[in-house]
Amino acid sequence: MIIMFIHYLRTAWRSLKANKFYSILNIVGLAVGIATSIMLLLWVQNQLSYDRFNKKYENIYEINAHIYTGNTSFPWQGAPAPVSILSKNIPEVLSYVRLAEQEDKDNSLLSNSTGTKVFDNNKIVYADTNFFHVFDYEILEGNSHAVLSNINSVVITQSTAKKLFGSVDALGKTLLFDKQNFTVSAIIKDFPSNSSLKYDAIFSLFYYAKRFTDRGGNNQWNTIDDDVDDYSFRTFLLLQSGVSPSIVADKLTLQFHQLFKNAKNEQSPTKFQLQSLKDEHLIRIDGNTTALQMVKIMGLVAIFILIIAGINYINLSTARSMTQVKNVSIRKIVGAKKGQLFLQFVIETLLTFLFAITISIVLIILLKPLYDKVTGEQLSFSLLDFSTVEILFFAILVTFLISSIYPALILSSFKPLSLLREKRVLGLNKATFRKVLVTLQFGVSFLLLVGTIIMSKQMSFIRNKDLGYDKSYVFTVTFPDEASKNADAIVNNLLSQKSILNASFTYTKDITNVSDVSGDIVWAGKKDSTPFMLWRVYADKNFIPTMKYKLVYGSNFSGSPSDEYKYILNETAVQKMGLKPPYVGTKIGYDNLEGEIAGVVKDFNFKSLKEPIAPLVIRSRDFKNVLYVRTTGADARNAIQTVENQFKRFDRDNAPFIYNFIDKTFDAHYQSQQQTGILFAIFACIAIFISCLGLFGLATYTAQIKTKEIGVRKVLGASVGNIIKMVSKDFLRLVLIAVIISTPLAYWVMTQWLSDFAYKTNISSLVFLGAAFFVMVIAFGTIGFNALKAAVANPVNSLRSE
Repeated sequence: MIIMFIHYLRTAWRSLKANKFYSILNIVGLAVGIATSIMLLLWVQNQLSYDRFNKKYENIYEINAHIYTGNTSFPWQGAPAPVSILSKNIPEVLSYVRLAEQEDKDNSLLSNSTGTKVFDNNKIVYADTNFFHVFDYEILEGNSHAVLSNINSVVITQSTAKKLFGSVDALGKTLLFDKQNFTVSAIIKDFPSNSSLKYDAIFSLFYYAKRFTDRGGNNQWNTIDDDVDDYSFRTFLLLQSGVSPSIVADKLTLQFHQLFKNAKNEQSPTKFQLQSLKDEHLIRIDGNTTALQMVKIMGLVAIFILIIAGINYINLSTARSMTQVKNVSIRKIVGAKKGQLFLQFVIETLLTFLFAITISIVLIILLKPLYDKVTGEQLSFSLLDFSTVEILFFAILVTFLISSIYPALILSSFKPLSLLREKRVLGLNKATFRKVLVTLQFGVSFLLLVGTIIMSKQMSFIRNKDLGYDKSYVFTVTFPDEASKNADAIVNNLLSQKSILNASFTYTKDITNVSDVSGDIVWAGKKDSTPFMLWRVYADKNFIPTMKYKLVYGSNFSGSPSDEYKYILNETAVQKMGLKPPYVGTKIGYDNLEGEIAGVVKDFNFKSLKEPIAPLVIRSRDFKNVLYVRTTGADARNAIQTVENQFKRFDRDNAPFIYNFIDKTFDAHYQSQQQTGILFAIFACIAIFISCLGLFGLATYTAQIKTKEIGVRKVLGASVGNIIKMVSKDFLRLVLIAVIISTPLAYWVMTQWLSDFAYKTNISSLVFLGAAFFVMVIAFGTIGFNALKAAVANPVNSLRSE
């Protein structure tokens, strides 16, 4: 058996050497296809693996609130703190954990006890003591049963420990946060890249609750366990296996309605729903599954690229069958069995695959840095990792089966006597099958190309859309809290500098994605106690001119103490409130404070362009610590230096000076869509490249088998153009058919992708025409080289053998 295998292997090697051109085409096509598909499948696997490292992930659910304003449901990721306490009365609930995430606008400084190492922009969260009972994040040092039971304890990640304490063991050490000392009670491994929850430090929720009470609570609520108005807590429930989450959600809703009525003597507008932890990464709380659909599409793209690579092998193997037919026929005449011939061709394919796999692994290693940059994630590729080997095996098996079985069956099934007797190319008897395969190849390539163009158009549309303000050359800096008392003096100082056009202090760190919302507003004519969700921004009198918002009614803040009782609303707010122009002077109550509308600002986008413009109120408030500065391109460096000098005057904690231009912040909100667009572009190019490799091989083969026909036509007077047309027309017809068939599918796929945006570009016919033209030109260029070479050849050479 071993001797026979070695014999087959030698024969296969001789066959590959004898057909170097086709062998190289096959190996390159397979290598590129396998490498691309493996990287893409690893990305898909990573997207689908989010949070599944938790052993109990199938039974962990997050409580989301759906707040009804009339007939409209307002989805919100969060729930009041008392809801988790209510869950104790539900037998299906085994445990719960509440998370209060530190908002960006709050202090996120962490430092060692001496203050010599200070770090800002940390992701901070406050958690219940059973955080590590529900979730399976790895504790490297410390006791999981007591890590958050102490009000002044903190859990930090490996990276945070290294930043603050270097190589010294951080367990038991003291760090400074919120001007308080906290003892490191545990060190955990950095949160996995496929975790929906990622933090640098975890503090006890007891501390958050104490701080809430010490600061006076929230209106009439003195503790977080009583406050039914604060929906900022992310709450996770661990349910018993097999329990229906909808039943638990209904019980929670019913109990909360009673609690809300007892607390406020009003009907609760909230209905709770439970979202499975395993779905959080790809399914939004409003049920939108666009991200999940895109992952599925990428998975299909990976499989299609494998199929395209396999199709190349099939087409070239069957098309050049005539070069092997006499060898096969003679071997069958001398007694070779069909099974032996089948095995011979499979081994030849296997040898081709060994070369292709080796090259593909090298390509993956070389392209890993580019992959990491494009996807924003770290590619985990190790032949010692079972999941990687699993994907590698799948990719190779699928391509190998596609590539080997059909050609081997065809070549091993030749009838020797008829083949030796007839002068014809048997490969062409299977021409219809090859045409279908070529059509499929270019159909997939066209679909990916259309997707790339439309995604690029949408990203360009977003970048250039009129947002209702000018985001160019505006940067933000979060000042220490102490600076808010001197906000006016700081702004006046900055405005005296030539490099600064305008400056304003606000309480909103990211005006491109406002996160502060409240339903606590009343006005004459408001229906009962139905909540009206109003996004809010606290800012000074310079904010509107700094951002270049347009007032359509009334006036701006004056800078006087009376501004506290003035409200500036956007157009959407006054329209949805049912108010009538001129609006100014209309009495409204907000946050238990009676006031009036001072002005109405023209609508502008303050949230993602995936969402329509919502109601907004701009208020004046004493505490404002986020500085917005407008400068110019030429003066930006001087403006930043000037602001930094002001920042250092108030910094008592040696915090790093950090600034962000809001146009960059805006672009960052669409990073995942941009990454998807880049992936589509890359895979479209790869699919076209692989398809063209196969087309090039087929065109070369066609030109070879039609050499004598071309010679005769030239002798009879055919022009070079006629010869090129004869060789090219059949292939170009297949490409055109592929375009026609793929157009409706491409339109449907991209319509689904665009549905994730409230503001979107149009899908015009020019996109499909442009993509079709490009594919046709690429195909013609691929075919044309061989066609031209055959057309200009001397006919005497091709006819001499006759």
